[in-house]
Amino acid sequence: MRRSSLSRQLIGGVLLAELLCAALFSGVAIGHEVHGRRRAFDVMLRGRADSVLGAVQDAEDPEDNVTVDPTELVLPKQDAYEVVSASGRLVGRSPASSADLLSGLASSTKAGYFNFMVKEERYRAIRLEGVRIIDREAKGGLRRRVIVLYAAPTRDLWHGAVEAVQFYVVASALLLGVTGIALVWFLRRRLSPLQELAAIAGRVSARSWEFVPPDEVLRTSELAPIALSIEELLKGLHQSFERQRQLTGDAAHELKTSIAVLKSSLQLLSMSPRTPQQYEVGLEGLLVDMERMEDLATRMLALARLEEAPVERSESSDLNSALRSVAQRLRPLADLRQVVLELSAGDARKVAISADDADTLCSNLTMNALQHSLPGGHVSAIVQTRGEVTELRVKDDGKGIPEAALPHVFERFYRADRSRSRDSGGAGLGLSICKAIIERSNGTIHITSAEGTGTEVTVILPVAQTDCAA
Repeated sequence: MRRSSLSRQLIGGVLLAELLCAALFSGVAIGHEVHGRRRAFDVMLRGRADSVLGAVQDAEDPEDNVTVDPTELVLPKQDAYEVVSASGRLVGRSPASSADLLSGLASSTKAGYFNFMVKEERYRAIRLEGVRIIDREAKGGLRRRVIVLYAAPTRDLWHGAVEAVQFYVVASALLLGVTGIALVWFLRRRLSPLQELAAIAGRVSARSWEFVPPDEVLRTSELAPIALSIEELLKGLHQSFERQRQLTGDAAHELKTSIAVLKSSLQLLSMSPRTPQQYEVGLEGLLVDMERMEDLATRMLALARLEEAPVERSESSDLNSALRSVAQRLRPLADLRQVVLELSAGDARKVAISADDADTLCSNLTMNALQHSLPGGHVSAIVQTRGEVTELRVKDDGKGIPEAALPHVFERFYRADRSRSRDSGGAGLGLSICKAIIERSNGTIHITSAEGTGTEVTVILPVAQTDCAA
């Protein structure tokens, strides 16, 4: 896939927008200039036509005609004029004008401005209908209607317009060049935090998780949320990778130990002939070790499922029902260990976890309490709802957990007393699984313990939304 540069796109877009604005401005300015010059040209034509009208005077003939006195006119040589009376009689015309020019001048029959061309020369003309009053003193004034036709070449008009166009184009090009350079510099400078962020993110790999957004990125309101989100995402991914790596290493160690025990037991059985009873005892021990390995694999899969599977927000379950079911299953174990198992189910509402997770949570916590209780001990489990949360408390009066071990009890494969692992059958995953279940539901778990007095586990879970609605 071909890559495109955001910086180049932005710079190109800004320059294109600036070019379009410069072109639009130049077009408007040129149009305004041409319109202004044309209006000035029309005013000039009207002024010169009025001058010609002012030169119309009495011809001093018996018919009281009028004529044009050329001595009163100072007009450009390239201009042409013609004055005719209302009856169509020629009163006067410019002496140097050609017949073609005068013919084009007389081509209009309507008052106002008009254009014509003579031998590839463009002219603009005006037809002015006026009245001259002559012989005011002798005869009281005679009104003579005349028509003035005046034309001038437009080459000077368009020459001036072209010069204006050139000026605006050159000025716009210079302005575009200067501002373009400034914009390129400004955009590159303002986009440098984004480029720096991309460079830092590009260095992140499975072996290098370092991602420290620069201060300039964090000071930019548009980039700060992105940088912080990437940072949090990478922290979560790093922790996930570390957990998976630790899980793999710890699981490999645990499985290696179990396999070594199986291997040594098989070697011991095969070293010399045994009686059927001895083989039976040895096979029973092997079966126990195999069941322990199977339980370890099952717990590892359960932990992986809890950490990786998406949360189903619609799931809910009743902790009271789960706790009663677990107590019924573990009652024989409690009797065997001579421990009193007591349940206290209050008015508890459903929590936002699945039924399987609720069963696993209650089973692991209760099993831990039973395994660490002494004969004649007491284990209690209480469920109650307070506001929008449901609380589960599992308490025993066993030997307790050492203070130094409390911060590590939720770590995978951690056992405060490793010498008891084979007797209790634990692999150090029970509390890790409980914590994963609780964290998936935005709950909390807390353990308080003191050596010689026992342990209390407190779990707080939010009430299911469906139960809240009900």
